[in-house]
Amino acid sequence: MHTDHELRNERPLRLEKARTKVIECLSGMAWITAYAQFEDCVLRSGERYTIPNDGLVLVEAVGSGHIRVHGTAAPRPALLRWLHRHRPQPLITRNT
Repeated sequence: MHTDHELRNERPLRLEKARTKVIECLSGMAWITAYAQFEDCVLRSGERYTIPNDGLVLVEAVGSGHIRVHGTAAPRPALLRWLHRHRPQPLITRNT
């Protein structure tokens, strides 16, 4: 599930309690300020940003732009493969 938003300069979009949601820039440029992050992020068309925590996130256009906010970040296939290979295996014992 996702929602699309049209951004305008000096009219930030407020996102709260949005941890692991993904912001995708569809057009223009989006300036993102997230709670407890030392640096802001600027997205260009086609780029994505995963919200790192449940703090306030402000998204504003540099000029104008469109973004899409996706429900949650999908796990990356490489990470899933690594987790599958390195998960603890159950201990099998036999009573003889």
